[in-house]
Amino acid sequence: LAPTPRTGVDARRAPCGRVWRARSPRGDRAATREAAVGPRRHQTSHTHSRASSPSRAATTRSTRDGAGEGDAYRHRRRACVVYDVSDRLTPYDEAWAWQKALLSRALDAGDDSVDAALIVQHPPTITLGTGSTVDHLKFDADAPPDGFAVRRCERGGEATYHGPGQLVVYPILNLARAPHQADLHWYMRSLEAVALGAMRELGLDASACGRIEGLTGAWCDGHKLAAVGVRARRWVSYHGVALNVCPNLAHFAHIVPCGIDDRPVGSVSQMLRGEAGVVSRSDGASTSVASVRAPRDDDDELLSRARDALIASFVETFDLDVEISTSAPEL
Repeated sequence: LAPTPRTGVDARRAPCGRVWRARSPRGDRAATREAAVGPRRHQTSHTHSRASSPSRAATTRSTRDGAGEGDAYRHRRRACVVYDVSDRLTPYDEAWAWQKALLSRALDAGDDSVDAALIVQHPPTITLGTGSTVDHLKFDADAPPDGFAVRRCERGGEATYHGPGQLVVYPILNLARAPHQADLHWYMRSLEAVALGAMRELGLDASACGRIEGLTGAWCDGHKLAAVGVRARRWVSYHGVALNVCPNLAHFAHIVPCGIDDRPVGSVSQMLRGEAGVVSRSDGASTSVASVRAPRDDDDELLSRARDALIASFVETFDLDVEISTSAPEL
């Protein structure tokens, strides 16, 4: 499923020309995870364009600045293969099957497992958590809107939307192995930190980005830009975090997103333009304060930057030694 990460590779000479470096070693990891929502720039070069280079299909390995070169620190970091296939739409069922296959491989490998993550975009899909109610759907679950799929999956949480312009990260991490923690609350806060780090890197107001007490996800100026829903088996995680980069926000009006009907859903693109988001209420009407959004010429460029920002924030937040593959996992 996962190519074995190469050892001794100089990331500065990696075929893809892209370097992913986490910061220097940190002491109190629990405190660091809370601090991860602050503005933290990943020490990496973004001069290579994944959209324009045919060599993007190569893989890249990360190294750590300075202190990371020491064997005493290197062995603490988990190897991770990131399958970034987000340059096309992946049906939800296909990505779901990849997750479960990677999960099974990790469970079989035990302590010798290599962490993995998927980065994808989906066609329009509504997902329901294990215990979520269909009352948050504004349509008959057996007759979804044209072009939409509906799936009930293993994650926690209520109804949510996936679609083009949204980047979803599905990490398959062995949380029982250092430097991770066997704690789902810690894990969910870390996924929020991944989204928040990317949002700030993409130019959103750092002072407006953060969490809202009592609610999950990553927020900016009262708008929910990223949703989190997870599951773990024997402390190996699957499902993950979805960041709205430039989706059609009107699609969220088909549901009560995450069961929250009094706060707007937003996107990086919408926030950068200073436009209003979408509030979808549970009283039957779809209350949208944003018009149906046509694709913009700069969407591809923003998505490319968002991929880089998410990978950088993921590496930084989880202290990973990452190899990037632009091929799907082999089942």
